[in-house]
Amino acid sequence: MLAILARQRFAQIFALKLLGYPDNIPDTVVAAAKRISFAWRTIKMKVVALVSGGKDSIFSMMKCVSYGHSIVCLATLQPPTVNAEVDSFMFQSIGTHIVESIAECMELPWVTHTLAGGSLSTEMGYDTTEGDEVEDLFRLLQQVKQQFPDVEAVSTGAIFSNYQRTRVEHVCKRLNLTSLAYLWRRDQDALMQEMIDAELDSILVKVASMGLNPKKHLGRSIADLYPTFLDLHEKYEFHICGEGGEYETLTLDCPLFKKRIVIDTAHIHIHSDDMFAPVGLYCIDSFHLEAKDEHDDVITVVPPPAPAHLQLTPSAATSAVPRAFTLSHQFRDQVYISGVTCPTPTLPLPDQVHTILTQLATALATHGLTLSDVVFVHVYVQDMGTFAAVNAIFAEYFPALPPSRSCVQVDMSDAVLMDCWALQRPTKREILHIESISEWAPTCIGPYSQANVLHSSLILSAGQIPLVPGTMLLSTQPDPLHLSLSNVLGVLEALDSNLRHVVAGILYTLDADVTLEATVRPLLQSNLGRRDTYEHEDESDESDDEVDKLDAKVALSKEAPLCTITVPALPKNAPVEVEVIALTHKAFGLFAPRGYRLENGGCSSEWTIVPRMLCVGFVYAKRSIDVAALRDHVMRVLDRANMAWKTVLHMRVHHVGAAPDLQAMDVPMTFVPVSHISHASKPDEAIQVIAYDGELMETDLWLAKKI
Repeated sequence: MLAILARQRFAQIFALKLLGYPDNIPDTVVAAAKRISFAWRTIKMKVVALVSGGKDSIFSMMKCVSYGHSIVCLATLQPPTVNAEVDSFMFQSIGTHIVESIAECMELPWVTHTLAGGSLSTEMGYDTTEGDEVEDLFRLLQQVKQQFPDVEAVSTGAIFSNYQRTRVEHVCKRLNLTSLAYLWRRDQDALMQEMIDAELDSILVKVASMGLNPKKHLGRSIADLYPTFLDLHEKYEFHICGEGGEYETLTLDCPLFKKRIVIDTAHIHIHSDDMFAPVGLYCIDSFHLEAKDEHDDVITVVPPPAPAHLQLTPSAATSAVPRAFTLSHQFRDQVYISGVTCPTPTLPLPDQVHTILTQLATALATHGLTLSDVVFVHVYVQDMGTFAAVNAIFAEYFPALPPSRSCVQVDMSDAVLMDCWALQRPTKREILHIESISEWAPTCIGPYSQANVLHSSLILSAGQIPLVPGTMLLSTQPDPLHLSLSNVLGVLEALDSNLRHVVAGILYTLDADVTLEATVRPLLQSNLGRRDTYEHEDESDESDDEVDKLDAKVALSKEAPLCTITVPALPKNAPVEVEVIALTHKAFGLFAPRGYRLENGGCSSEWTIVPRMLCVGFVYAKRSIDVAALRDHVMRVLDRANMAWKTVLHMRVHHVGAAPDLQAMDVPMTFVPVSHISHASKPDEAIQVIAYDGELMETDLWLAKKI
């Protein structure tokens, strides 16, 4: 009975975490949760669980069930012989012969395939390679689909391995399956505690790390060894969940099992008697299954309900978007193409999108670039109801490694408006494109990447709305902005950055009566209360005084330019969307960006400056502003940053009412009609200016031996 109550408490706490509550949930809140009936309204999928028998793959199954999915069968790649240890970059082999019994414990069918291939394609990206072990995975899942045609998704236990995740996603895409990776990028300490609290009984069946002794630690449970893992983490940066290959596990029992595995006899095999990090295997010779007195399905926790549809009231009139005077601009290895629309608005929507993307491709070609070089696209639509149709065409032009993207609805006569930022090869570009559903951050709801990193320095993050990552539903909490920023933070952390490294942000809202900056700024400063991953690093340009160090870390977040824009609609009827530009930690630590504000010539502006390299901000102005005065204002800021006019890549002119005449500015521009601009100066225009010398930034990072 106590075990059932413990599982019930786990289920209740799990539900509250899905709603966004922190780890230390008060008992009073848990008690209240017992009286709440959570309604399940998201898509429930039929899932095949890729199971090695280890703790991660089993706990990922538990997560799937908690999100309302149904496990249809288990599937395993097995080594050619029992208890064999296969040298694989992808799959655990020790203990996999027990998985058939795990399936029996769950009363589910088991599908298996022999692991015959090797690790032939070892690049981070993967292309179909005959003879590679990934093709064994393809054949295994192909076999699953033949036996169980209603299977829609694949559950895996990947935590940090991009190598594993990208290959699973590659196979899933080929078989039209959804990848579920609920453990992806979870904090290992918190995840281990959650596994133990959930009564996951897993034992060590392989050790291969300094501090782990085969004769002492093999066969013991993760709950028993958790204090040892913490101690080794402090001493040797040991991965608590074994993500560095320190150990592997076998699960004997969990709340999903209707029977438990009991080991009768086993022996220890020393694979490598290394003096510092011996490798040992726990080989199970015999075991039996034991019926459990009680089992309960209380783990099937339901996530939060879908929100009510928002009632939108678009403006009565639509604005015509002015054609750009300067279509494109190139500075060093960067090209920006200004706002492009379809010149024939009577065409069907798909044809208009084709025309726009063809125009972008043609403009890029004049600079020797293609659409595959695009790193960010802004998409503005007249009607958010066309979002899916636009995505379908967009995907045709960006089939692999797509750019990051932001999409909002604006009041304009054109159906679609786009602009893009591209990077000339062979400049270093890093792409974060995660297609698995996880608890880390939302999978992209369109054909785009979560973020692109330029010159190992500048992060262009896709717009984030308040989706609960594990359910892909909008949050029903009263503070959706917090979840949007949490999703942004997840992306930034994956790229060695955080919210304190944000250099500029656009905050889209549907409510003209709110100014989101006041809410966002303290959240940036606190990094949402999450530990600063880099706080242990010695920053040579900061004071040794701890207070000064903290001030230096949060200084930019107190001043970084944030612009609140009101629009008629956002994707999925979201109430807010957050789009940020940030620096990687290497760039942030070396270049020490600082905020700057200027009142001059009838304009008010806010900036982030890195001298000679970066000047990004917003100029707020009235419609009556003199163009010469506006140009002079921007030049004053560029002079302060020691940057020339040619480094200005683009200006994004958000305007209320008629578009301003800014032809004399001689720079690519995108004119974006918006409902309202929230700022103390009550402006008619908020002009985003981006001046950036990425090659210089990358060179200085190299000279400082940061890359």
